Amino acid sequence: MKRVSSLRAILTLALLVSCGTGAQRRTFPVEMAVQPMTGPNERGWTVTPESIHVSVGTVRFYEGRVLLSSRWPRFEPYALLGGTAWAHPGHYVPGDALGEVLKTTTVDLLAAQPTVLGEANAVTGDYGSMELTLSSATAASDIQDLLRGHMVRIQGLATHSDGRRVRFDAEMELPKPIEGIRFERTLEQEVGRVRITVELARWLGRIDFATASPASASGVSTFPAESQAMNALVRGVEDTSAYVVTWVEGAAQ
Repeated sequence: MKRVSSLRAILTLALLVSCGTGAQRRTFPVEMAVQPMTGPNERGWTVTPESIHVSVGTVRFYEGRVLLSSRWPRFEPYALLGGTAWAHPGHYVPGDALGEVLKTTTVDLLAAQPTVLGEANAVTGDYGSMELTLSSATAASDIQDLLRGHMVRIQGLATHSDGRRVRFDAEMELPKPIEGIRFERTLEQEVGRVRITVELARWLGRIDFATASPASASGVSTFPAESQAMNALVRGVEDTSAYVVTWVEGAAQ
């Protein structure tokens, strides 16, 4: 399925250039950074991350714009427990693919500088949205085995306002790409790069760390598959509003 999608995107880029649309070929770097979390989450937990790694696969850019909806796209049991309903994409049609990065990169979100995911093969035009694929880490993409084969791994300490403390090591996957991330920009041949900023407050904002597993002998808790902690983490990572995509002018330093 991924090969078909990749082939379709490549053919679309070629057609946009060759069929009189006025589009021109271009490239630009794509990088990922993080916006730290400040203050406690909605469950009263202040999170001090010690390690955050994510395996980022294909990144695609489309012409279609995102219309936000306040409606939930599917039933979420978490909402019944008092969780906040954040914005989800409403009616969304990706339209033509305008650019893509085809590689897998292990990103250290606590690094001092943004991590370059790769060079996008693209065309000029009016960009409206982005699709982000998280891929299971492999020996080739994660030579230090930081992710242990997972897509996301977060380690840290969560402290509740009532004094409870949970040291945790959470690993998770997503079943499909994150579609309909907003990126509205007309790109010509200007020099610059796309920056994807992960809003950590969106990733961790729903989690009740009291639902993590009992601490192991080493004092570390994990997120069981059916726990509220795991469900909230998955919902946070797949939330399109957790990603702020911007165009940064000028060459990378």
